[in-house]
Amino acid sequence: MVFRNFLLKVKDADVLSNLADGVILIDTSGKIQLVNDTACIILNISKNEFLKANINEIIESGLDLTKQIVENAKSAVGRARTTADKELFLEITGRILDDYYLLSIRDVTQSYKTVAGILTEHEASKKINKDKNAFLVKLSNELKSPVHSILGFSQAMVEGLGGDMSEKQAKYIKIINKNSNDMLYLMDKIVELSKTESNLFEYDFQIFDVINTVQGIIKNNEATVKEKNLNMVFDTEDIVKRTIFSDEGALKVILQNILETAIKSTDIGSIKIKAHHPDLEFVFQHDVYVPQDAVEKSYIMFSITDTGIGLNENELAVLFEPYAQLDKPNKKNIVKSIALASAKNLVKTLGGDIWVESESMQGTTYNFIIPAEKFHQE
Repeated sequence: MVFRNFLLKVKDADVLSNLADGVILIDTSGKIQLVNDTACIILNISKNEFLKANINEIIESGLDLTKQIVENAKSAVGRARTTADKELFLEITGRILDDYYLLSIRDVTQSYKTVAGILTEHEASKKINKDKNAFLVKLSNELKSPVHSILGFSQAMVEGLGGDMSEKQAKYIKIINKNSNDMLYLMDKIVELSKTESNLFEYDFQIFDVINTVQGIIKNNEATVKEKNLNMVFDTEDIVKRTIFSDEGALKVILQNILETAIKSTDIGSIKIKAHHPDLEFVFQHDVYVPQDAVEKSYIMFSITDTGIGLNENELAVLFEPYAQLDKPNKKNIVKSIALASAKNLVKTLGGDIWVESESMQGTTYNFIIPAEKFHQE
């Protein structure tokens, strides 16, 4: 009845010819029953040819695509075949009409090819970036061997194993040793960043004691903290659940990079590390995935606060962007951004968020949230 009424409307008011979109009516087998002039123009097919054809002859997998569109109540893009052998992409919408499918088509070839081209270029760029970083990691590993040799022999000479040296020679050897150490550190950080940018970092998610992990990182930095006469505080008072499900290796890198950045920025005062469970609304505000069954102990937040000189707005804007620092003369800022960019990449991979709060001469707080439990994406 609905289909008959539709045909009567078409006949009486010539409805189809007044539509901007192409219209095609097919039966459940895909046989084309009705078509308007716009569809003929879009596909460059005469109405007689249309009415002899099956939708699969006009649109690739046309019938299956139609059923999918109707079932999902969403439009889709289909590839069309024309008599002029011209490639067309159609945006198709559809609905059921009695035992028929009523399709509306629109030519989106230009925009579709533009988007497809952008996506193709993006994927190619990602592959090039991954290959570049893999090459950089391999090259850096090759370069480390001679640097280790320079470092080892210069250290031996500093310790007097190469025999007596003049005061000037000892001074030069110490400079060589220090610069070798700095170069090796920079190379390690560049390799670390390359791995986190290109999924070359090897992740291993498991359950571990997060308090022990943090204490281990603090112990690794004890000598530097003591040398600078700083006070180190680790506050775990608000921690309810100390065993978490995450990647311990990644968390160690995040904490180490942030902690060493805070220590380098602080000459007087203290470094405070606070761990606690943030409330879910706060977690959600930071665009972190929060499943329905999550509770506060499902997440853990770290805040590392120093009493250093702080950062101004311009420094904060590019803090996690080492490439934006390349045209700036301050080497320390480049190294800092490389370390923090790696930390950010790892935090994001763990499913969390990271941000920094700071004011000049008021110290800096580095914050990050990560899930403490294994979640299944809904």
